Amino acid sequence: MKKQLLIPQAVQQTVNEINSVEINLGEIQIHKHPLLPAFDRFIKINKIVVDTELPRTYLFYQQVLKDKITHQVEPSKLPNPEWMIGENEWSFLRDESFNKISVPVIDEQTQEPILGENGEPKTSMIKVDTHAYMLWLLKNNKLGFLDLLKVYLNEFVEIKKDELDRLS
Repeated sequence: MKKQLLIPQAVQQTVNEINSVEINLGEIQIHKHPLLPAFDRFIKINKIVVDTELPRTYLFYQQVLKDKITHQVEPSKLPNPEWMIGENEWSFLRDESFNKISVPVIDEQTQEPILGENGEPKTSMIKVDTHAYMLWLLKNNKLGFLDLLKVYLNEFVEIKKDELDRLS
């Protein structure tokens, strides 16, 4: 007797989606390359190494160009500057909507607000250790994995824009 599974259509659709998923940790679109306007540009994250002893997180990625019309991936030799989040990195603390939290700046002695040149109370954002913050966000389900990558990727791209845009 030959056996066969009777898989409901909705379950088979899930199986098909699993079987067709791209093998990478995330592909996130970034700004267009200034000299390659015919292509959309993405960062494809291939590997993440989290070293909790140092602490450091290494993100290994490649830049991907896709033709705007055909959506075909084009070979690219665009650079991939090192992306490492280490013990000396910091981030701004964010609220539930992931907006940066700003707090009043006060005089330590009088506890009175310090005023800016415009007469308004000064504010400042709260800095936290990036490595610990990323782990806290993930462990406490404050942000999904891809959402977390997008936030830090946007900051990385802003800092490394010139290096990422360099043509070989």
